Amino acid sequence: MNTWVLSANGVRTVVELELKQRIRSRRWIWALAAWFLLIGGITTLVILAALTTYGAGPMVIHDPAIAPFDPPADEIGSRAGPMAFGMITYLVLGMGLMIAPAFTATSINGDRSAGTLATLQATRLSAVDLATGKLVAAWCTAAVFLVVASPFIAWSMLLGSISAWQVLVVFLVVLAEVAVVCAIGLGWSALISRPAGAAAMTYLSVVFLAVLSLLVFGLATTLTAERTTQRVWGLTEQTLDEYNRQTEEAYQKDPDADPPPAPVDKCTWFERKSTTMRYDRVWWLLVGNPFVVIADAAPLPPGASADLSRYSSLSSDPLASIRWGVRKLSIPPTLEYDECASYYSSLPGYTVEWDDNGNAIVKNGNGVVVNTSPVKIPPVNVETPVWPWGLGFHVLLGAVFFWIAVRRLAVPYRKLTPGTRVA
Repeated sequence: MNTWVLSANGVRTVVELELKQRIRSRRWIWALAAWFLLIGGITTLVILAALTTYGAGPMVIHDPAIAPFDPPADEIGSRAGPMAFGMITYLVLGMGLMIAPAFTATSINGDRSAGTLATLQATRLSAVDLATGKLVAAWCTAAVFLVVASPFIAWSMLLGSISAWQVLVVFLVVLAEVAVVCAIGLGWSALISRPAGAAAMTYLSVVFLAVLSLLVFGLATTLTAERTTQRVWGLTEQTLDEYNRQTEEAYQKDPDADPPPAPVDKCTWFERKSTTMRYDRVWWLLVGNPFVVIADAAPLPPGASADLSRYSSLSSDPLASIRWGVRKLSIPPTLEYDECASYYSSLPGYTVEWDDNGNAIVKNGNGVVVNTSPVKIPPVNVETPVWPWGLGFHVLLGAVFFWIAVRRLAVPYRKLTPGTRVA
């Protein structure tokens, strides 16, 4: 038997055998029904919560002068739509990653324990035919569960602001992630003779990609702390001490009186030593997280990428929020800060606001923006995607485990663990 000769007939034969074996029992129907009810129940709760929180009305941008993302209200749609779609997408992805290992983690070692694997290996089927057929059958089975959840994704589209293109891209990436998990489970099934052990290692691999990667990132950030020199636009320590002394004296004289105005005319540049966390050095550890891959791959409305933070806050889109958060971590920390703008709130007739990027917006009594801050933090741009790197890493990982499965299915066997049943 040639290990690496792939034939369409051989793959189709293995796929048919695997699918017939899976759907022979009525437990398959009950599992689909339970999945449909579970996804439907949670989706209903998510959509009701979104509608209760945000309603079905359009988003309103209050200040177009400072918002690059400013499409017409009828094109923005409901805030409930993006929120519900993002939550449902993460729910389907999470559940898909949980059920996928069950279809392949016992595929090879289970057949070997039952004595049926040797029968297939004695035929003209190659090792790659067996591995590919088992992988395709498991992926198709998992895809059925995802298709059953598609009506609830379509439900979120009815709330507005969700396009068919966005749904299609997200659905395809979820299918790709599930295929990778199936390949990982197939590899562990070939490596470990006991089905329980293979299933445990497959689930541990999923947990590492989805959960432990966040923990590794958090621990890695503690190693990036460094002392930096910051350039600050604000009141020097001497000026600030004098202002605090005047404020305290005014309070002692009349506790109900307004505090004295801050001496913003004395703001100047000065340097200050500080400890800074360099998230930009370890942010790439998050690129391999499946949920980050989905968030970065989801298409955005036109113009939203120019100021993703503002769009995510307006739409309450969890996919956009995670995409912006990861991109924000990839930017080196700024070494210039504006502390003077906040003191304008103590001046009569002035108000201070902060945009999503951290820029100070000072307005006078007429609502006119006063450009007093010399520090300008540019918005986070997301034009260059990073999800292909994460998905590519997953595909490479799945390919390695698939290669292991093929090598372990090749005959004659090189070495098997003691107690392994052959026929």
